Formats: sequence, structure tokens, C-alpha cells
Amino acid sequence: MKTVWKFTNQRELNKNQFIDYVQRKVFRTIRKEQMLPKNKIITLRKSNSLNTLVLKEILETKFEVRYNTKPNLSSDNLSQSAEEIFENIIKGNFNTKPKTNAPLIQLSDKEIELYAKLRNIKGTSRKQNKKIQDLFKKFLIKNQDLELNILKAQTQLNKK
Repeated sequence: MKTVWKFTNQRELNKNQFIDYVQRKVFRTIRKEQMLPKNKIITLRKSNSLNTLVLKEILETKFEVRYNTKPNLSSDNLSQSAEEIFENIIKGNFNTKPKTNAPLIQLSDKEIELYAKLRNIKGTSRKQNKKIQDLFKKFLIKNQDLELNILKAQTQLNKK
């Protein structure tokens, strides 16, 4: 089968493997961070964002999902969180805490966009901060896992 995703360690995934990879990553994050509510009914904020629509589809394979104005899970992803953390650091605020109720926190914009394309999910891509993205592009040449490293560094800063 045709390769649709290639990791930095050169491992390649075809369409079905990639879809499985994304779904397992979401469920592993939910389990590891203990995000599942006691009643096992997940609520999300109604939105036409790609993140929300992808998250909803993945969650519906195992759970009941409803829309609510007070969601118990966020549709924020890795790219979004890294951007917010970096933006706060530039402003001198080092006390930003990554969201603890975001099942997509380990997935980048690119991974979510590819998943949506492979599953034919249409939605609105998130608006990126152009200034931060320009900075990221310079760093990504040397560090392809930049977003994940920013998230890990912020988590370490918060543990002190």
C-alpha cells in the first residue's frame, strides 16, 4: 500500500495504519491523563473546526458524544498548545499550563489534517499565529519534534 505518513525515524504508515495510529494515540491520551468522565458520556463544544470534527468522529467509535456549552474535553491539539506556550514565553509568561483535558494534545495540525483528509472530514482549519509559525519554521529545520519538545519543556517547568 501507498505510504501516507513518514516519521522522523523513517518508519512509514499506509492509510489504514495511520488512521489506527491516530485513534490509538487519542485513546491512549484519554486513558493516561484520566480524561474519561464517570458516566462515559463525552461532551464537546459545538464547532465546525477540523479538530472538533476529527475528535468527535474518533470518540464516537467507543463513546457517546454530545455537544454542550460546558464541554468536559477540549479539541486543542499539539500545534495549538505549542503555539500558545511559545507566544506566552515571548511575552515573558512562563507559567502557562498545557490543557489537561485535550485528547488531541499529542497530535499536530499536520496529523489531524491528514486524518481528516483520509476520513473525508470537512471542517475549518484553525487560525495560526503567523509570527509564531514563521519562528517555528526556522527551528523545525533542526528539530522536527519542536512542538512536542515545547510541550514537554513547559510540563517540566510546571513541575518545579
